[in-house]
Amino acid sequence: MLSRLQDFLSRHRRKLVVTGALVGGTIYAARYARRKLVEYQEKQARDFFERTRRMHHFESTERTCNQVILGMGEEMCQAVLKECSTDELLEQLRQNPSNKLELWEQMKIVSFTRLATFIYASSMLVIALRVQLNLLGGYIYRDIMNEQSQITDELKQQYLSLIRHFITDDGITDLARYIRTKVLEVLKAMPLTRQLSLADTEQIFWSLQMAINGDTRHDPNSRMSKYLLPDVSRVQQRKNCSPQLLQMYNETLDLLESEDCVSVCSQNVSRGFVLSCDAIAESMGDSLQQLAPSESVNKESSSSQTNNNNLLNINTVLLALAKIIPIISGLTSRGYDSAARPHSLATQLLSFYVVAEKSKMLGANVYETFSSG
Repeated sequence: MLSRLQDFLSRHRRKLVVTGALVGGTIYAARYARRKLVEYQEKQARDFFERTRRMHHFESTERTCNQVILGMGEEMCQAVLKECSTDELLEQLRQNPSNKLELWEQMKIVSFTRLATFIYASSMLVIALRVQLNLLGGYIYRDIMNEQSQITDELKQQYLSLIRHFITDDGITDLARYIRTKVLEVLKAMPLTRQLSLADTEQIFWSLQMAINGDTRHDPNSRMSKYLLPDVSRVQQRKNCSPQLLQMYNETLDLLESEDCVSVCSQNVSRGFVLSCDAIAESMGDSLQQLAPSESVNKESSSSQTNNNNLLNINTVLLALAKIIPIISGLTSRGYDSAARPHSLATQLLSFYVVAEKSKMLGANVYETFSSG
C-alpha cells in the first residue's frame, strides 16, 4: 500500500507541485486581497473622518472670522469717521459765515473722501481678516492632528494684533489722506453749481476709482499690506517676537500681495461704488419729493412724470453738485450698526463683503493650503 502511494506521488510529482502552488497562491492572493481591501476601507474611513473633522473646524473658523470682522468693522468705521469728520464744517455752516462757499468746497472733498475710504477700508479689512484667521486656523488644525502645540495662546494674540495697525496706528490715516489727494485731483475744479445726473455721479466714482488704483506705489488693492500691517522692523521689535510669528507675518504679506487677494479686493471696491450709487439714487428720489418745482432743472420731465401717477425716473433728474454733497455726507455719517434701520452705507458695505462668495472662497483656499501643509 505504501509502495503504491510512493509510486503515485513519484509519477504525479509535477502535477501535485503545480496544483499545490496554484492552491497556495490562490489562498495567499485571497488573503492579500482581503488585507488590502480592509486597509483601503480603513484608509477611506480615516480620510472621511479627517475631511469631516477639517470641515467642522473650517466652519467654526468661518463663524469666528465673521464675528471678528463685524466687531473690528465697527471700530474701523469709527476710525474713518474720526479721520474724515465733517462736524466742525457743519457747525460753521450753521452760523451762515461769509466764507460759506469755501466751507462747501471743503465739505465736497471731505464727503467724497469719506465715502471712498469706507469702500476701500471695508474691503481691505474683510480680506485681511479672512486671510489671517484662515491661515491661523490651518496652523491650529495641523497642531490638533499632529498632537503638537506650535501655536500658543500668546502667539495667536501677537499674530492677530498685527491688524490693529490698520485701525489704531497709521493705516486708516494713511489711506484716507492718500484718497483725499485723489479726490482733490478729480473734484477740485468741479464747481458746486455743476448739474449732475446719476450717470454723471457714477462717472465721477469711476474716475475716482481709476485715480486711486492708478498709483502703483499707494494703490490700496495691490499694496493693501502697506496700510494693513506694520513694517517688519516694528514686528521684530515686539516683545517675545518668535521666528514662528515672523514666518506667519511673511506668509500673510505674500497672500495679501497675491493676485487672488488683489482681484477680490478690486472687485469688492467696484461693487462698493455700485452700492453707493444705488444708495445715492434712493436718497435723491426722497430728496426730490421735497424740492420745489423751480429747483428741479428737468422741469418738463418732472411735470410729465408727476402726471404719470407721480412716478419718478431718477435717471433723468439733474441735481447741482451742492445738493448731492449733503446726500453723500448723510450716507456716510454713521458707522456700522446692524440693529439700526435703515442700514447705513457702512453697514451695507461690511455686510456685503462678509457674504461675498469670492471673499469666502479666498478664505477657504487659504485654510486648505495651511491645514494640509
